[in-house]
Amino acid sequence: MIRKDWMKIQSFFFFFVNRISKEKYEDFKKKLLSFFQKLGNKLKIWYIVRNAIFSSMTGVERMKKTMMGMLAVASTLALAACSNNQSAVATSKAGNVTQEEFYKALKATSGEQTLQRLVLQKVLENDAKDKKALEEEAKTEVANQVKQYGGEDALKAVLARSGFTSVDAYRDTVYLNKLITAAVKKSTTFSDEEVQKYYDSWEPKATAQHILIGVSQNASDEEKAEAKKKAEDLIKQLKDGADFDTLAKENSTDKTSAENGGKIGPFKRSDMVKEFADAAYGLKVGEITEEPVLTQYGYHVIKLVDKPEKGSLSDVRSTLEDELLAEKLKDTATIHSVVSSLVKNADVKITDDTLKNALKDFSDNTPNVTEQSQTTGN
Repeated sequence: MIRKDWMKIQSFFFFFVNRISKEKYEDFKKKLLSFFQKLGNKLKIWYIVRNAIFSSMTGVERMKKTMMGMLAVASTLALAACSNNQSAVATSKAGNVTQEEFYKALKATSGEQTLQRLVLQKVLENDAKDKKALEEEAKTEVANQVKQYGGEDALKAVLARSGFTSVDAYRDTVYLNKLITAAVKKSTTFSDEEVQKYYDSWEPKATAQHILIGVSQNASDEEKAEAKKKAEDLIKQLKDGADFDTLAKENSTDKTSAENGGKIGPFKRSDMVKEFADAAYGLKVGEITEEPVLTQYGYHVIKLVDKPEKGSLSDVRSTLEDELLAEKLKDTATIHSVVSSLVKNADVKITDDTLKNALKDFSDNTPNVTEQSQTTGN
């Protein structure tokens, strides 16, 4: 309970006590006694409070004085309890860890990094057209990954390899990346010449199914021959009418795509290793490779599921610009330039001297430090 709430309660008690009748006092005393018991149980001094206040009370005047005293004690104890709860992050027989100690330790170890992230998120959210929609996209994306990996614990184990301590931390990063993408998109325009040049060499994304018979590049000739023979046998089964989905689920060592009948994509030619891309793009829709395709991962049996016609530039311009934007997002200099501009326009001022370099990477000059921080020593 915060201090201003107790001031309101105190004002009420002073008003009430001066008007209470002796007949109503006993009932009120019981209720107030119950309040003190709850408070006293927390502070371990209930009996001291009770005995000090309720011993030998007679008469309305003593009643009023006693209740005034109870109110004063209650206010003091509750505020003390509130203060203790706020200041102690952890308690022990060896001593408490206060919020101030905890804050100083965090600030010393990761203060600038944490502040940078918080400030950038606020700046990017302020620039975003619909941050709520981006938040929902991030939640949905991570939820789908949880399902894909078979549960939150499984995804957490995968994320730990990349340094993420929790799925929530990963979700925050996905959200931040979406904010950055939105900011770069908002500040980027592509000329007709840029789009035309990209269109000239552009191919629509393809969708395929594949069955991978995995074999290591260091495998023996015998192992490689055995893997190739198995892939050849699968091609024969498919030509005889076998179901691709079923064979993929039963035989593919690419377990991620196998669960979906071997389906992968849509993908650009540049998304795949050259041998796979050349084979897939060389097929007509519905066709299956005549021979197993060898890549660094093993032998593939590939079926082309879909590859749209290229279409006119005007028909696919939006897709082209999305792909050009994706290329820009691979350029850290572009991202840095956009974010730095937003930080500058937001007029960010860091009020803590010890954290003054948190945004140094996004500013030509050292961030401003207010006079207040210099005088208070914060």
